[in-house]
Amino acid sequence: MKQPIILISNDDGYFAEGHSALRDALKPLGRVISVAPDRDCSGISHKLSIHTPLRLREVGTDSYAINGSPADCVHLAIHAVLEEEKPDILISGINHGLNLGEDVAYSGTVAAAFEGFAQGIPSIAVSAGRAQGKYHFESAAQVAFKLTNRLLSGDELMRQAVWNVNVPPGDLRGVRFARLDNRSFKSSVVKRTDPRGHDYYWLGPYYPEFKRGEQTDYATYQSGFVSVTPLKVEMTHEQVLTALLKDTSGHGLLTGF
Repeated sequence: MKQPIILISNDDGYFAEGHSALRDALKPLGRVISVAPDRDCSGISHKLSIHTPLRLREVGTDSYAINGSPADCVHLAIHAVLEEEKPDILISGINHGLNLGEDVAYSGTVAAAFEGFAQGIPSIAVSAGRAQGKYHFESAAQVAFKLTNRLLSGDELMRQAVWNVNVPPGDLRGVRFARLDNRSFKSSVVKRTDPRGHDYYWLGPYYPEFKRGEQTDYATYQSGFVSVTPLKVEMTHEQVLTALLKDTSGHGLLTGF
């Protein structure tokens, strides 16, 4: 029987400790191919390099680095590395830090999973929490192994969504399905002046404030459970659209223009 092809990527770079832990954990399940950025691409979201040539560099057995984004990695994996063959599954991570709530909109790690799913590949994004200055990649790798095995076994319901997984440090209490929390994104901008007298800016630290609602990924994570959230690529707000169509007698025509 042919070995499953497991594609892995991330946004922390091919050299990241979490990525290595993921690769090692998944090797018993099939042929693991890593295609990841050659630098830290945290917060890059779903960027595609349509104006920049991409260069693919082999950095090990079945391991490649590119000068592009996590979403770019998915395309080069399919069309350049695998020569038009789609992998059986894509696992993105293990992210150095959490992707809870609206962080999924900014995360390159989650974007790689979204891109994989958009290309018809069952996809999971895995992120690890930190305690006492240390990320607990071992626990996150074990969770990734179990979820990957479940998807490869043909779980049809799990193949219908992108899965965002956040693993807390320490002893795990179990796994819970949860919705994304809502939070306000409070960032800061730090102004500096260069030696020539020109101003420049750094985006400073951000401090998310979660609503801490019940059955949310944040509350689940804080309770010591692995948070697993099904996401979808299609972003139409069906509730609002339904209300608008009802108000316009079903034809959707906005009057006054």
